[in-house]
Amino acid sequence: MALLEGKRCFVTGAASGIGLATARRFVREGGRVALFDLNAQGLDTALVALGSDAEACIALPGDVSREADVVAAISRTVASWGGLDVCVGAAGIEPYDSGDADAHLLDVSVWQRVIDVNLTGMFLTCKHAIAAMLSSGGGSVIVTGSPTGAFGFAAGETAYSASKAGCHGLARVMAAEYAAMGIRVHVVVPGFIDTPINAGVVADEQQLHALLGAIPMRRMGTADEVASLNAWLASDEASYVTGGFIMVDGGQTAV
Repeated sequence: MALLEGKRCFVTGAASGIGLATARRFVREGGRVALFDLNAQGLDTALVALGSDAEACIALPGDVSREADVVAAISRTVASWGGLDVCVGAAGIEPYDSGDADAHLLDVSVWQRVIDVNLTGMFLTCKHAIAAMLSSGGGSVIVTGSPTGAFGFAAGETAYSASKAGCHGLARVMAAEYAAMGIRVHVVVPGFIDTPINAGVVADEQQLHALLGAIPMRRMGTADEVASLNAWLASDEASYVTGGFIMVDGGQTAV
């Protein structure tokens, strides 16, 4: 039997990158997936890319930083399939070249936008997904973290690093709080992954070479490699796994 046969899933940031790869993998493992993203046009493109797999999906445009949008999307998911079993928070922004900076140079408006999307958005996603799971008999929540939230090597990414550290703390307390209620909470920590969010770095040959030199595997990861871990954590195969931080980083944080 497929890993996620019959599972009802909600994935944020699902129009591209890790979110889209996760949605695709979940469907191929037998799940039904609600794709949530701010980019409505991107969701339409994602459904086309999913091909026949899109028959098991619904596209829900909205902003993770707006509680009303999150409530409406999760309510639609529950109404469509009668409950919720899996939630993956993959939505996030990382404004390398559009404002994130060293602390003394960081504009508060940039800081606030990153916190609103990455941390408050994750909280709102988890808040309403968990409420639905409590009525559905339990489930699996996957928080997308970052090595920058645990280590200080991302110079200039002050807001992003702080937002991801907040997500790590949020996941820890939720894992402890909801374990006895049948809800598992995980932090998947992707390293340097070949997704649109990193396109600017990939285009800079010097910066790319330096980054790959710090990764023992000497390559970028793929969104599909992260999605594979997400699928396992979402499944009943991971029934005794909760509260962990699992790196998908080619060994970067092992050095």
